[in-house]
Amino acid sequence: MEHNTSMEFRDRLAHLALGAAVRGADLGLQVPPIRNFFLNWLLDRLDQSHEACEDDTEKLMHDRWFAEHLRPFLDRLLEERPAAARAILRFIASWTFDVYRRTQAYRGGAATPCTVVIEPTDRCNLNCPGCYAKSTRDGSDIPYGQMEQIVKQVINMGVTLVTISGGEPFLREQADRTLTRLGQRFPDRGFLVYTNGTLIDEPVAARLAGAGNIFPAISVEGFEHETNRRRGEGVYAQNRQARRLLAECGVMCGFSATITRENCEAVCSDAFIEQRIDEGDMFGWFFLLMPIGRSPRVDLMPTADQRALLRETIYRWREERRPIFLGDFWNDGALVGGCIAGGRYYFHIYANGDVSPCVFSPIACGNIFDIIRGESAYATLGDLVQRHPVFRGFREEQEGITDRARPCLLVDHPEVFRRIVQRPGWRPARNMADGYLDGVIARHIDQVAAAWEETARHLPPLPAEREAAERRQAERSLASA
Repeated sequence: MEHNTSMEFRDRLAHLALGAAVRGADLGLQVPPIRNFFLNWLLDRLDQSHEACEDDTEKLMHDRWFAEHLRPFLDRLLEERPAAARAILRFIASWTFDVYRRTQAYRGGAATPCTVVIEPTDRCNLNCPGCYAKSTRDGSDIPYGQMEQIVKQVINMGVTLVTISGGEPFLREQADRTLTRLGQRFPDRGFLVYTNGTLIDEPVAARLAGAGNIFPAISVEGFEHETNRRRGEGVYAQNRQARRLLAECGVMCGFSATITRENCEAVCSDAFIEQRIDEGDMFGWFFLLMPIGRSPRVDLMPTADQRALLRETIYRWREERRPIFLGDFWNDGALVGGCIAGGRYYFHIYANGDVSPCVFSPIACGNIFDIIRGESAYATLGDLVQRHPVFRGFREEQEGITDRARPCLLVDHPEVFRRIVQRPGWRPARNMADGYLDGVIARHIDQVAAAWEETARHLPPLPAEREAAERRQAERSLASA
């Protein structure tokens, strides 16, 4: 007991010291030599935390490679968005501390999410075909007070990045300033907000700049034609205006792209990423179309060759040191060590309070409002994530999947997901489509999984693997010389 108390006290002191260093560095961010020195120091602290805490040597190899290619993004961020950069530095400091905190919890057998997806509303001002969330103009909201309670709970679980989805989250900013109030209430956390971008005007952009730690990810479907075709005429122009306002106010914003059979080649073109950088995007997230939500079309799911193209393209852009942070929710399995759902690294909360292992798994395993009212079998949100049979099933099955190119329990190993949901304590969520588990959609997912399994056998090595092989070859040549 005394040993644990001593470790907690030491960790708290380390966190305070790191936070103090970040606050002090605010004064020198405009001075390049000081800025570069501090950024190198902070990244070194982050690297040390991963070195000390990561037991998966394969994942650590890929993490090191990825970190080396982040510098152009960070340099651009510090140059173009200094206000957001200060929030990012606070976030990195919190993440560094939370790495140790989560590692202690993980080694003690606990679920250790570093992020959570929360829907403050499932209402939306658009009506996009195929919406995975099945959003409408009428729906549910999580009141601000309960949003704050939930964020407190997930921070206690180890969460550093709070991901906000919907519905359209800026409907809540418009109504009661939910987003900026959360950002100001929790200044050392990051808030990544997925949005259609149509409700970001000058007052909203100014409030986001004041908070600093809220990062809008504006949805695109490719170029202007592809985006307007799905989201409505004129939406791309509204997005461009929102990005301009955010850049002028110093807010770090980015994009979110859903890859389909129709837009994959456009999104994987150099012209696409160059346009995203030119229009001010600092980061981008890529997702594969999932057959859930409103009238899903399985024929729009990308082919195996297209998924391979996306993987190859994003890694090439990283190797070319493009000044933008890029994340690929499926193809970055090597970076995160496989599937991250079920509380391993993240989980999902719907606007009606339902709790799900993954934002793309259309099932509900309990309700946060029931927990708050004391009407649940689980005492806290963390208790549900830790003990629920389906959440446990996710984490147990993840242990048996070693192919990092095929990490997903939903579309790479659908038979595993169907095995998990034979456990008790879940029900279909509002966005589960007919036939998802045992009909036309299920059969198509099986075909997609089989095609990707075959393609994955022939994928070229990732850059970190290639560089490691070259080093080994050089060492053997030197030893035999």
